[in-house]
Amino acid sequence: MTTSDSAPTSAQESSSQPRSPTQRAVLAYNYARFDPGEYPLGKELGGPKIGELAPDFHVTDIEGVEVALSDYRGRYVVLETGCATCPMFGSGITTMNALAYRFPDVAFLVLYVREAHPGQNCRPHRSLADKTAAATLLRREEREGRRILIDNLDGQVHRAYGGMPNMVYVINPQGDVVFRSVWNDPEAVDEALRRAMAGGDPNSLESRPRLARPSVMWRVMRRAGRQAVLDMVVALPKIVPIFRRLIWGDLKSVRSPQIPFWRRSRRRTSRV
Repeated sequence: MTTSDSAPTSAQESSSQPRSPTQRAVLAYNYARFDPGEYPLGKELGGPKIGELAPDFHVTDIEGVEVALSDYRGRYVVLETGCATCPMFGSGITTMNALAYRFPDVAFLVLYVREAHPGQNCRPHRSLADKTAAATLLRREEREGRRILIDNLDGQVHRAYGGMPNMVYVINPQGDVVFRSVWNDPEAVDEALRRAMAGGDPNSLESRPRLARPSVMWRVMRRAGRQAVLDMVVALPKIVPIFRRLIWGDLKSVRSPQIPFWRRSRRRTSRV
């Protein structure tokens, strides 16, 4: 299950100095131990905003085929970030693949980013071969059917779009962002696509962060390795209060009022 047998341990990394700014950037981005400080939980999502042109990028997919976002002009695109060690991403894979089946004319893409919770089994990436191996592991173990794009080793595309582990963007055929969320909510993505494709405005739609089910959390963290489990246990006291405030709507202290993606959509409210 190990995705990088040659990757050095954190002790080895700390004892050896990177040789170039590029190597330092790679090590900084692909951290060896999870720390919630890596992610601005509850703050405004960076990257392109609704109504702005989604930045073009050029990467390769899991098969080594070169891909550009601009290749999909003329089609709707759902771009989600994820990795093999992100429980939030893992909890939505089945539903997102079902959406891809229901919207065959929409390009559903997964941008494979850094390991959210690296461990002994799924180690921090030190080469594109490491990253591709991890993506291959994800596709095999989670039966991921969407096209997987491999981001650059220093996370160039990931950072340009906001840098969060499980973001989602809906991009229209002209290349503009029509919906985005710091945490993927498949139900909100479904509604956003329906509204946008019908000529409506999905801007008023908002999604909520959903903690992964315990079974998903355990499956993903066990895949990552023991160290990832321990790091998560240490981080939980910091993470849970933020998610609790987000989930229950007490948002004033944890997010900018400019981000409207937490309220419930009309469709979801009608079910309460």
